[in-house]
Amino acid sequence: MILSGVRVICFGMGGAAPLATAILSDFGAEVIKVEPPGGDWSRTTPGLGTREFNRNKKGVAIDLKKPEGAALARRLVAKADVVMESFRPGVMSRLGLGYEQVKELNPRIVYCSLSAFGQTGPWKDKPGVDGIIQAASGIMSVLGDEGDEDRDPIKVPFPIVDMTGGLIAAQGILLGLIARDRYGIGQHVDVSLLECALVIQKSLLTRYMSTGRLPAKTGSRAPYATPNEAYRTKDGYIMLAAYTPDRWRALCRNVLNMPELENDERFAQRNKRQEHQKELKAIIESVLVTRTSEEWLRICEENDIMCSPINTYDKVVELEQVEARNAIETIEFPDGRTMRTIAPAPRFSETPGKVVSPYPEFIGQHTREVLLAEGLTEEEIRDLQQKGVIQCHQP
Repeated sequence: MILSGVRVICFGMGGAAPLATAILSDFGAEVIKVEPPGGDWSRTTPGLGTREFNRNKKGVAIDLKKPEGAALARRLVAKADVVMESFRPGVMSRLGLGYEQVKELNPRIVYCSLSAFGQTGPWKDKPGVDGIIQAASGIMSVLGDEGDEDRDPIKVPFPIVDMTGGLIAAQGILLGLIARDRYGIGQHVDVSLLECALVIQKSLLTRYMSTGRLPAKTGSRAPYATPNEAYRTKDGYIMLAAYTPDRWRALCRNVLNMPELENDERFAQRNKRQEHQKELKAIIESVLVTRTSEEWLRICEENDIMCSPINTYDKVVELEQVEARNAIETIEFPDGRTMRTIAPAPRFSETPGKVVSPYPEFIGQHTREVLLAEGLTEEEIRDLQQKGVIQCHQP
């Protein structure tokens, strides 16, 4: 596999850092997840995706606050290619595991720190999680529909900032490995969740910076093109996008059967359709409410109009496209239980990623295995466990 032979020590908990290292493990990297003897806090947080983000990894439980635990961790990082951590700035240094300290042990290390606000700046010591960053970065200011200004703020319900942070951290690590192999240097990769949130808002944020106008709340409609939003039908809604010239023409002539709309001065040009979006939506919906969503989806597809039902997750996991590409896989635990998991997204023709094992279900599941491989004896491992420095799962 692409990353076979790459060793990653992950001190990250929650979602973002574990996602970053899960991407690496999906493509062959050996990832050792280090968590405290009580376990990663996300183990007891339903719905966070702990199982998904820690598949293909070995789980080791070490108390880093104990000198002997920190010493064990230093042995691990000394032989690693990558370190991933997601504590507030300064925490790892106080444990003797900061970048400068690890660099002394391993000059070629690619050391990724993922934090709320980055390693520098006046906010570097502030705590922050996904929802806080959604608020601080402006994401929550643009969610909702027109006229919602006096209603409670809306947050994206899945941890969009954490997930983006994980993706960008994985990108940073991979680029760091390329730089190491090309130039022979290790380095510190500093990833700020706030900056990740800015990256995914480029289209709206750069528009604001060039015009000085704050973006309006737009519900399901795209603020840059019309028609491109959810429309009511006889029995629900469909998402429809027909803003390119050919699709706009096909929508007017073949779907709505209103050819006069195509050259109506209110709608003939893309910028005019944006200006008269509400009028256009009313006209489109006046036609779409006469038939069911299924009927309109068929008609739209026959005319190459981009469209989709508003699927709920029970429909998503059963989509024929998802099944055809094995986008959701089933993996098996040692005792025969199974778990559905999302397959690696980039599909390589020659070196594909693979989900080979479920997440470490038990705290310290691989502690003994990893420490034996590091050269510790059974007696030393028993002694460390008795002292509370490590935790080993006993099958």
